[in-house]
Amino acid sequence: MSLLNVKGVIAATLLALALAQPLWAEEAWQATFDETCSKSNQAMTMSVQELRDLLAKCDALQKVIETQEESVRKVYLKRLSLCRNLYAYMLEYKQSSPAK
Repeated sequence: MSLLNVKGVIAATLLALALAQPLWAEEAWQATFDETCSKSNQAMTMSVQELRDLLAKCDALQKVIETQEESVRKVYLKRLSLCRNLYAYMLEYKQSSPAK
């Protein structure tokens, strides 16, 4: 490998590390948020217990998000509210409809 290619590889590696750094700095609650809200497209197929568990996670996340900086708090609380409302609606629907 020539010296020019080595420099190119090093530059590409440094660029990749710089771009990946925000991912490493992500807080634990954000990963939990992503995991919890990513399941919203599966809400119709979830069991009552799964929906209850997700609602509990949403409630716990809300408490953590409320302690964040204002702009982060506003955005994530709104997004969390949308997820939570969907899960709550599906739970209510499944509990009120007769078992088939």
